[in-house]
Amino acid sequence: MAEMKSAPNYSVPALEKGLAVIELLARASEPLSLSQISERMANSASQLFRTMNCLVEGGYVIKDEVHGKYSLTLKLFELANRHSPLKHLLRVANLPMQELAHAIRESCHISIIQGGQLLVVGQAESPEKVQISVSVGTSFPLVSTVSGRLLLSAMDDGSLAALLEADMGYRQMSYQEREGFWARIAELRASGVSTAVDESYIGLHDTAVLVGNPEVGVTAAIAVTQLTASRQSSDPEKVVDALLLCASEINARAGLTKFAKQPA
Repeated sequence: MAEMKSAPNYSVPALEKGLAVIELLARASEPLSLSQISERMANSASQLFRTMNCLVEGGYVIKDEVHGKYSLTLKLFELANRHSPLKHLLRVANLPMQELAHAIRESCHISIIQGGQLLVVGQAESPEKVQISVSVGTSFPLVSTVSGRLLLSAMDDGSLAALLEADMGYRQMSYQEREGFWARIAELRASGVSTAVDESYIGLHDTAVLVGNPEVGVTAAIAVTQLTASRQSSDPEKVVDALLLCASEINARAGLTKFAKQPA
């Protein structure tokens, strides 16, 4: 019997060690000495010496010559600001959204908060001849849309309250309506899935899930709008599961921490 070939090992130990050092310094609350880095990484100081010199020469790390401690420079921050998180998210979301549209035979779109409104920034069309789609560049109120409320629920209370102070739709709500709105926000924070029937137009069922990670300033909503009376419309529960899988795939492609609620 022929021996099974083992999978090729493409690991790059030196690179992996350098990245581990950068992540360690990013999490540290203060500069670290070589011995402290060595202890936390379970590597000898002699093994890390060349790695630290390489990071210093590359401008990613600076060494305090007085105390001999290392800390990150602003180079990573500079590089990050040259790289638009939204453009990256839209680029990696393109294929998963197309696969979603073909899988459920429904169009889907991705939206963000922009200028106090919900802004549609991307779409994948259904392969069906009759379809419901939302034009890219269209704006909608935040408090009265499934994607808008979902994105609002991802904000902390302070930021959310500040945004709502300037929101005309929220300001026009009665006391009871505002109570209902905040109760809905609490439900969305628990579920991570936003749905509504006949809200924007009679005969439409809207469903949205979150994608991204608010901690790095990248949060969006992936949504599907279905005809409730159509025989071709997908099962709403299957749509939710498909949306969650799509969001997870986008996050994985974007290198983001999983943010969307996972399908059961």
